[in-house]
Amino acid sequence: MDQNGKDEREPLANTSLENESRGARSTEQPSELERTSSLYGFQLEREDEPVTVKRRVFTQEHFDKHHGFSQRRKSKTPKEHAHHVRRKLRNRCACSRECIQGFLLRLFPFVSIMRQYKFPQWFVGDLVSGLTVGVMHLPQGMAYALLAGLPSIHGLYVSFFPPLVYFFFGTSKHISIGTMAVVSLMVGAVVDRQAVSWTAPAASPDVFNDSSVANATSVPTIICDADTNSNQDCVDFKIGVATALTMLVGFWQLLKGTFRLGFITNYLSDPLISGFTTGAACHVFSSQIKHVFGLRIKASKITNPFKLVKFYIQFFLTLPQTNLAALIMSVVCILMLVLTKECINARYKAKMKMPVPIELIVVILGTMVSYFAKMDEVFNLTVVGSIPTGIPVPTLPPAEHFGTLIVDAFGVAIVAFTISVSMAKILAKQQGYVISPDQELIAYGMCNIIGSVFTTFSCCASMSRSLVQETTGGKTEVASIVSSGFILIVILAAGPLFRTLPRCVLASIIIVALKGMFLQVKDLKRLWKISKFDFAIWIVTFLGVVILNVDYGLMIGVGFSLLTVVFRTQWPYTCLYGRVPHSDIYRDSNIYKAVEEIPGIKIFHFESSLYYANAEHFRSKLYAATGCDPGLLKAKQMKSKEKREALEKERQKEEKKRQKAEKRTGNGVSNGAMIGQSKEVLTLEIEDIRPEDNVATEGVVHGEPPPQPDIHHIIIDCSAITFIDAVGIKVLKQVLSEYKEVNIQVVLAHCRAQLSDMLHKNGFIEDHGRDVVCLMVHDAVLMALADDLDLLKKLEDDTLITSHSPEIEMAEESTNDMEDTRM
Repeated sequence: MDQNGKDEREPLANTSLENESRGARSTEQPSELERTSSLYGFQLEREDEPVTVKRRVFTQEHFDKHHGFSQRRKSKTPKEHAHHVRRKLRNRCACSRECIQGFLLRLFPFVSIMRQYKFPQWFVGDLVSGLTVGVMHLPQGMAYALLAGLPSIHGLYVSFFPPLVYFFFGTSKHISIGTMAVVSLMVGAVVDRQAVSWTAPAASPDVFNDSSVANATSVPTIICDADTNSNQDCVDFKIGVATALTMLVGFWQLLKGTFRLGFITNYLSDPLISGFTTGAACHVFSSQIKHVFGLRIKASKITNPFKLVKFYIQFFLTLPQTNLAALIMSVVCILMLVLTKECINARYKAKMKMPVPIELIVVILGTMVSYFAKMDEVFNLTVVGSIPTGIPVPTLPPAEHFGTLIVDAFGVAIVAFTISVSMAKILAKQQGYVISPDQELIAYGMCNIIGSVFTTFSCCASMSRSLVQETTGGKTEVASIVSSGFILIVILAAGPLFRTLPRCVLASIIIVALKGMFLQVKDLKRLWKISKFDFAIWIVTFLGVVILNVDYGLMIGVGFSLLTVVFRTQWPYTCLYGRVPHSDIYRDSNIYKAVEEIPGIKIFHFESSLYYANAEHFRSKLYAATGCDPGLLKAKQMKSKEKREALEKERQKEEKKRQKAEKRTGNGVSNGAMIGQSKEVLTLEIEDIRPEDNVATEGVVHGEPPPQPDIHHIIIDCSAITFIDAVGIKVLKQVLSEYKEVNIQVVLAHCRAQLSDMLHKNGFIEDHGRDVVCLMVHDAVLMALADDLDLLKKLEDDTLITSHSPEIEMAEESTNDMEDTRM
């Protein structure tokens, strides 16, 4: 820049491109990119040509100081922190009309949805969709109630009450809340466990008033299990357990929604959910296969863990007692279901407004055949039994079960929410709207709490019904109101018509519905290619659920999934970087064969956060990759020093011997000449060992190479270190100090903001100097080559990044002068 303020720098941009741009934008103000390019020397080339950047080398401190970096975060004083908390609470708790209105709209999302409702355009689709889903609710509700160990009518209650409640609190417009196989199975497992350990007297205690009779005769008892529906006391006990569990599930979900803890489900990964539901499908299949064969297997003989293994032992032992009528009816039902679903509904899906309700048709036909043929009496076929009509009286669940079921309720709440919200997100993405996971938690919680008062068990979104509701033209949850109205008609009037419905028909419906869950096994091939860890999570979760049980398998899957995260961060990938020729880009030398290693410099890359679990791994990998362990190198140097000291002691000992010999022999000519000659030779040998050549001389004497490192700088690429704790900082300090003792400089490069803050807070920069942290890897390389001018000049010319740039300094001085003038 001359005295008139004109820029005399050589232009870097292409001349023709610069002239064209100048002519096209002669009247416009210079853009931010142009101002930056004038300062840093960007060469604006065509898209098919490289873009060259000319700038100076930056340390992190220098870059922060001269480029507007705000002052680093300071810890607040207790007074400032209290003021901050009061301000936040005041803003949160401020009560105004807008605040109350916003709160109510968030709590009742249906208001906003119904404001945008287009009547009658949307109502036609919701009506058709609601009737279709209602038809699916009927057989699925009755069937999945058996999985929960309850009478079929309670499955219809789940299909009626939760969808009504969800209409007011839910944010999804397309999911179908109600019964779901996996959640029903988890409820059934808890009910079975509690029912097996419960016994009730068959007769009233009033009969045994005489103490002598009571002492002489034992009171008869009845074992209660999942298949016992004839004894009303057993049924009432199981209903009490299921409703108490459902209320606790609702409380857990409501609590997490209130405190916005929906992120907890992020720890249940897709492979974990896939493996868990596939394993649960095996339990669902096993629980229904006995009804297909018409077998009676007592649950009291099957306990956790290894429940599935014990079941199949009992199953094959009782297989000769197969009821042929149940088996034939089950085979016919399965064939009807499979053929209709695969050959009609799937093939002509695009041409049909609604799928063929084959489940309802099978239920109606099975009920009619059983009624007219009296299969329950003639062939001893197990049927659903009496189904009460009317809405149940609201009753609070028995509180004595709350203490024993609170842990089980947490697992059911997590699984039900994860499955439901995943389905809601998929449908919302397809339809172009957004759901609120925290509000969904509140909605599911209210569905379970209110439903438990009306003797329902835990609800969940069904994948099959939700997809049908979306594909048949459903626009909003008004379709759920329509489906609930259909179920209400069945509850009030049509329930008793299904009294003779065989259980094997419902079991066939459940087994065919498991096809989608079993097909998740196909995920294994994809997971093996993508990630071995995800593959292992799927396998471990699946085996845990199948071999042990649903609850144990879920805990094992979650634990193993979290453990894999520890594995990935505790033993992360490390490598050495090399420079891509003619650039300032550095990449893995194991992957890119064309990269070049800078002589005397090792660039170490660590692909993980640095914390207490992997700090020692970081240290050991750094030593191994660079080929220089400062501890071993220092030990060799100490050993060399000890040898030099030993040589010096040997020389002193020889000197003393010589002096003693001189005293004994006197000053004889011959001896004196010999002694003088020996002294002269020894003096020459000792004088030849100069201080700076001690190591080399010792190496020559003992035949060992000098213990000197072949590198002078180690650069640690911190671009992948997103988190660091106190132990990580401590290890970094130790590494720098250890290498400094053996004359090797360690430099950190490409540090993120969190890492830079931690370094400043721990006094790292003050202890080791400002040049220890550089902006980029190439900056650190150029700084490390300060003594190798030839190689430094070569790299500067190759990348146009220089360690000294007069233009930058003048621009910075001009900026500082302007700031001083303003002040």
